Amino acid sequence: MLAIYKRELKSYFQSFIGFLFIAVTLFFVSLYYIVYNLMSGYPYFSYAIANVVILFLIAIPVLCMRVLSEERKNKTDQLILTAPISVGDIVMGKFLALLTVFAIPAIICLYPLSMSLFGSVPMGQNYIAILGFFLYGMASIATCVFISSLTESVVIAAVLSFIAMFVGYMMSGITSMISATGNWFTKILGCYDTYTPFSELLNGTLNLKSVAYYFLLTALLLFLTVQSIQKRRYSVSVKNFSFSAYSTVSVALAAAAVIVVNLVIDEMPVSWTNIDMTSEKIYSLTDQTKEYVKGMQEDAVIYVIAAEDSCDTVVAQTLERMDELSDHLTVEYVDPSVNPRFYQQYTDSISMNSLIVVSEKRNKVVLYSSVYESDSSYDYYSGSYSSTTTGYDGEGLILSALAYVLSDDMPKLYLTQGHGEYDFSTTFLNGFQKENIEYETVNLMDLEEIPDNAAGVVVNGATTDFSKDDTEKILNYLKNGGKVILVTGLTDEETPNLDSIMDYMGLSVADGIVLEGDTS
Repeated sequence: MLAIYKRELKSYFQSFIGFLFIAVTLFFVSLYYIVYNLMSGYPYFSYAIANVVILFLIAIPVLCMRVLSEERKNKTDQLILTAPISVGDIVMGKFLALLTVFAIPAIICLYPLSMSLFGSVPMGQNYIAILGFFLYGMASIATCVFISSLTESVVIAAVLSFIAMFVGYMMSGITSMISATGNWFTKILGCYDTYTPFSELLNGTLNLKSVAYYFLLTALLLFLTVQSIQKRRYSVSVKNFSFSAYSTVSVALAAAAVIVVNLVIDEMPVSWTNIDMTSEKIYSLTDQTKEYVKGMQEDAVIYVIAAEDSCDTVVAQTLERMDELSDHLTVEYVDPSVNPRFYQQYTDSISMNSLIVVSEKRNKVVLYSSVYESDSSYDYYSGSYSSTTTGYDGEGLILSALAYVLSDDMPKLYLTQGHGEYDFSTTFLNGFQKENIEYETVNLMDLEEIPDNAAGVVVNGATTDFSKDDTEKILNYLKNGGKVILVTGLTDEETPNLDSIMDYMGLSVADGIVLEGDTS
């Protein structure tokens, strides 16, 4: 095998094909790296890699088209077929030579390191993307090697390789066009979906299912290549095709073995097969979430408004990890194209990938637009606003929704007004909702007393003094075990009544100025 490997590797650099492939690959990777990472400032190298993969559809078939087809065309394969060396060694030698040429542009591994000179870079996420790039290329090379073994025409080998790779690249869309809900036929076709495993590695998780898929697919294609050559080799030796029966059985057994292994891996919990490599650990569940979901004593259903195959990958992984923790939690996908009015029993309008969390007590909608946090900025050069995703809050929102639909009662805060209080920001009020805290803005003069169901009273920066009646209501509430959150406001007025409330709480106001020494 080593002799075959050396001969093949040398041949790629005796012609221009090896140099051309390396130059073209490095040029386009570097071009997108400059555009996305250096000029636009994105720290994710996966942006550049995702755009370059389409290059494989042309570059790899051109690189691989001669590997076996030319041997057959020039009749030099007769020497190999009758040589005292196994066909497996021949195929592996040629395959490893191609893989070496493909791996030579490994200089791209330095790109994430160069980005770190300009700021914080998620190294784990970037190198998982590079691993996906290599694995996808490996499977693509195996595909082309197999097709090259079927014909003696170099051009036909290149065209068929392009078609095979294009079909694998588009298979996810093809299966969705055939059936939005999925059936046995689309599941069989989905076994040749070569792009989806790659896209899962781009998202920042070391997906062992994707890694296993590429290795198994590569092994199967190389085995098919061996069988294709073995059949001809035996035919050359005994002048008949009696070996074909054994070849067919071997192919069937190999394909069955690959399918069984994939099915076994698919049944493994996502917590076993997905390793979170993101710097923010967005695919991992916090201890608080794990403790709550494991302790669920009542049933809850999370309806995802999307087909399972087209659901947001991050949201789907969060739900799958939660689903594994408790038998009381069920996740169901509702395809809007199949059941377009399902959401109307819970809400008036909803968007794709939104969630509806339901229990016997109540339900709550988690809109997809709130799952990702973002910052908007204005570009003075283009005169337009742009939005950048800064975080993922899906886990927190889902946990909040579960707590809301399963809780026996909701705590309620009363926010005072009428004393020059500051308004709460929208972000702060959204925080109340996320913690499942109801709130009501009240003027204490409209109440005879603070209700017993009040979880607390919030005085946010009163700038005028409380009346005696309002003060008495607050003090009575405190004496009965109530809770008050009191924030003082800037005022020149005397506030004896407000001071008496603070005095009861063990607080006092000191004259002076707080100076922030850090201008940032």
